Amino acid sequence: MRERGVYRILYLLFALGSAHLLLLCGVEAQRWIAQRQELRLVAGQTEALAAKVANLREELARADDPAYLEEKARSLGYVYPDEVLHAEPR
Repeated sequence: MRERGVYRILYLLFALGSAHLLLLCGVEAQRWIAQRQELRLVAGQTEALAAKVANLREELARADDPAYLEEKARSLGYVYPDEVLHAEPR
């Protein structure tokens, strides 16, 4: 009779241990999925920033070109002193 009580306790401990192991596997799987999603997000941000850096380097390479500088200044609304700026109606 006493042996049955010991075996019941051992079965209970085994069942609790197995349930705990399954819970830990589920938690780790969830973490892995979250890390994969975050990795994809960061990879996309890295690509976007790399493209932005390439555009800025291209703009920096053209910074010594007088025609480019004039185009940038005119896009900001600057004019030469002898020119008249006509505003467009809204």
